[in-house]
Amino acid sequence: MDNAIASPRRRGRAPSLEKRQAILQAAIRLLAERGGDGGSTREIADLAETTERTLFKHFGNKAALNQAAIEEVSIEFMRLAAFGRIHDPEPFNVLEFRRWHADFLSERVETAGKSQDSYRIVFSELLRDQAFTDRYRSRWSQGVFQPLANHLEQMQRLGLCSTRLDAMALAGVFFALNLSYLVSRFALAPNHTWTSKKDIAAVTDAFAACCGWPAD
Repeated sequence: MDNAIASPRRRGRAPSLEKRQAILQAAIRLLAERGGDGGSTREIADLAETTERTLFKHFGNKAALNQAAIEEVSIEFMRLAAFGRIHDPEPFNVLEFRRWHADFLSERVETAGKSQDSYRIVFSELLRDQAFTDRYRSRWSQGVFQPLANHLEQMQRLGLCSTRLDAMALAGVFFALNLSYLVSRFALAPNHTWTSKKDIAAVTDAFAACCGWPAD
């Protein structure tokens, strides 16, 4: 059934949005558990407590469903409230940036703990699918990376941040520190005893040292 082509929709009641979301979540779960192509349409429909017919009404075919599931988790990845401040043109001061960094990483940890499936899918697709990587890179650069680099550059011009590294390099260090911690915690060593408060303090202190700020 995976390669079946859905027949044109008949007139009548529109497909349920709740069913669509249940199918998406089932596809996300199986993609995270198995990688590659995830589960069959029958398995996804069973997990969503619906039918393959309903699945095809919503998504047309398996490839479109997988694409929708991957896009869903990648968009959610950058929807966190902590990102909002970097789109405010008002410059950070040092204390505000450090608090924002801690809040940012705390929210990442909380979100990853609740939706580890999303992390597995995004990391897997970044390694597997060049087209996805290109789309994600563009979205990430415009929506997150470049705005952060702009803030760091403003802080450098105001004398609030070391200029030993340029702003783009500092932004790279910021995300390298945060992502390496998240990958270690939720992918490489999930059974290790992690301590969020101490871990977050260590990561924020490491970035502070790159900026020439004293540790807390």
